[in-house]
Amino acid sequence: MDNKILIENINTIIKKILEEKSKSVLHRKNALPMELLIKKIENLQYERRSFKNSIKRKQDRISIIGECKKSVPLKGIIRKNYDLENIANLYYNSGVVDAISVLTEEKFFLGDIYHLCRVRETVPLPVLRKDFIFDEYQIYESVYYGADAILLICLLLSNEELKRFYEIAKKLSLDVIFEVHTEQDIQKVLELQPEIIGINNRDLLTLRVDLRTTERLRGLIPKDVIVISESGIKSKEDFDFISNQNVDAVLIGTFFMEAADINQAIKSLI
Repeated sequence: MDNKILIENINTIIKKILEEKSKSVLHRKNALPMELLIKKIENLQYERRSFKNSIKRKQDRISIIGECKKSVPLKGIIRKNYDLENIANLYYNSGVVDAISVLTEEKFFLGDIYHLCRVRETVPLPVLRKDFIFDEYQIYESVYYGADAILLICLLLSNEELKRFYEIAKKLSLDVIFEVHTEQDIQKVLELQPEIIGINNRDLLTLRVDLRTTERLRGLIPKDVIVISESGIKSKEDFDFISNQNVDAVLIGTFFMEAADINQAIKSLI
C-alpha cells in the first residue's frame, strides 16, 4: 500500500469524519486566516506545559491521561452531563491523572476547539489536543487555543506529512504523540526519532479493540521513547495488564466518561 493511505480504503466512519473535518478546517481558515493566526500566536503570553515530562512512568505506577469526550461514533453520546470544568477538576484532584486529553472533533465526538482553553484555564495539567490532524493550520490553532501536545495518526498521514508536521510542532514547542497500530506504522515513525509513541489498541479500519496490540508492538519501540497505550481500558484487570507491558502511560476516555462517578472510576483502577 502507498505511503499515503487512500481515503477509499479507510473505514466508512473514519472517511465521514475526515470529510466533515475538511469542511470544518476550511471554515476556520476563512474565519481566521493563517497569517493572522500566526501573528496572534506570536503575542501569546503563556508558556507550554511539558506533556512529555508529565506522562513519564512514575516510580510506583504508570501515568494516566484522562480524556474529555462527550460522544463517540459507534455509541453516540456517552456523557450527557458534559461539564468540562468539573471533569477537569475531578481528574486534577484525583492526584493520579497526570495529563488531560481533549477531543476537539465537532460532529462525531461533539468536541470543540474552545474546549482546550476551558480545560487549560481550569487546571494546571498539560493538555493534549485529540483530533484528526491533516493540515498544518490545525497545528498552529492547537497552540493558539492552549494545547501542550497534539496527536498525529500515522494511518492517515504520509511519511512526508509526518515529518513536516513534526518539525512545525517542535518549532512551536508542542509535544507530539505519533499514534501507531501496526508494525508498518512504527517503521514510518522511527525514522523521525520520535519522543512519544501512542499505541492505539483500536484498529481504525475495523474499529475492533485488542489490548494485546500494546503487548505485540511495545518491543519494537526503543526504550528511550515514551510509550502510551490508548483505548480499551475498562477494568482493573485491563489496567494491570497494560501496566505490565513496560509502557509509560495509559490514555483512558470512554471508561471515565461513562462512569456515574468519575472519581470512583479512577480509584477502581489504582
